[in-house]
Amino acid sequence: MSENLEQLTNDGLKAYIKANRNNESNFHEALKILMARQASTSPQYFYDLPPEEMEAIFREKLQSLG
Repeated sequence: MSENLEQLTNDGLKAYIKANRNNESNFHEALKILMARQASTSPQYFYDLPPEEMEAIFREKLQSLG
């Protein structure tokens, strides 16, 4: 089953998760794939960023939103 889940888009995986929320093994497998995809595309930041750098990141993010 997991090879078919790997081929789904993120939206397809979300729909699959909703449809299988009562099937623990299917739900868990699809959620694991979705979370792995999102973790690999998320920016990585150090936990001890100086406040000035953190503020600059927040400002950049806010400006990119609108």
